[in-house]
Amino acid sequence: MPFEKVPFGSIEAFNVVVEVPAGGQKKYEYDPEINAIRLDKVLYGREKFPLNYGHIPQTFAHDDGLLDAFVFSTYPITTGTVVACRTIGILKVTDEGKKDDKILAVAIAETGLEHLQDIADIPKDQLKSIEDFYKMLPQAWNKNISYTEILGKNEAVKELQAAWKFSED
Repeated sequence: MPFEKVPFGSIEAFNVVVEVPAGGQKKYEYDPEINAIRLDKVLYGREKFPLNYGHIPQTFAHDDGLLDAFVFSTYPITTGTVVACRTIGILKVTDEGKKDDKILAVAIAETGLEHLQDIADIPKDQLKSIEDFYKMLPQAWNKNISYTEILGKNEAVKELQAAWKFSED
């Protein structure tokens, strides 16, 4: 199935197309013009993506692209895999002056992570690894990127609803 045809799913169980596996150093990105995932940037040294990272199909975000998501899972998920997720929070990010928020989600198939239902359920060290990642990115990619806060499930659901609805207009 072409990536452009992957359905959103529902607010309770939306799909994420994984672009970067947890621990990855190569940032891949979906390119709608060629309907493929392409290499976008590379991290060097010890810096790695703290979680699986990808996009939520059939959405439209404030940065004029698809809404992004970080996915908690026990193991890295292969690039190109479609994962049904539930949201637990949202990372508020600005990239080159544009709002570029990231949904924080959990892979529904991960029965061992059923206890993760809201941002308060995430261990502090995991949240710190996300914060540290965003503190490192501006220098690593020579871009003006910053995060301001991490909010819970209710705020994330509002962003999901807006991005999904906006994509249908």
